[in-house]
Amino acid sequence: MWYWIIVGGILVIVIAGYTVVFMIARKRQKAFDAQYLANKERHEVFVLNKRRLRERGQSGITKFIPFPTYQVVGRVTVGQTMKGVQMNRVQNVTFRTTKEEYDKIQVNHKYRMDIMGNYIGSVVSEVQSKRAQRSAKMKEETAQTKPKRRFLRRGGNS
Repeated sequence: MWYWIIVGGILVIVIAGYTVVFMIARKRQKAFDAQYLANKERHEVFVLNKRRLRERGQSGITKFIPFPTYQVVGRVTVGQTMKGVQMNRVQNVTFRTTKEEYDKIQVNHKYRMDIMGNYIGSVVSEVQSKRAQRSAKMKEETAQTKPKRRFLRRGGNS
């Protein structure tokens, strides 16, 4: 009888602890989402490298336990207008992202992404280079204009 009371008490404590951790994580996620939506920008990023690391966090329990993080190194053109002068600069930036977005991204491709600071929120679309667009258009035109050849058999017309 006492055995079931102890097991039930431990089960109640574990469920209560899980609920508290879940509520705290949800509150942090809502705060992050609000900040992300307020500051996100859409940029074209040429992906140079991507890697999966195990890093320790900066506060709380994450200081002691390494968690997997997904990082993408990309080349971004950043523009700014100061006193009527448009200034552009290309720089390499290391972004963090989620596993789903990390799996979508391929190295040496250009993507249009929603970015806030150094965090990739989502990959909107892949951007094709002008050379790839021209070659696709040329292939399409040659396929339409090229006459179809008919081969005859050696034995004669049949």
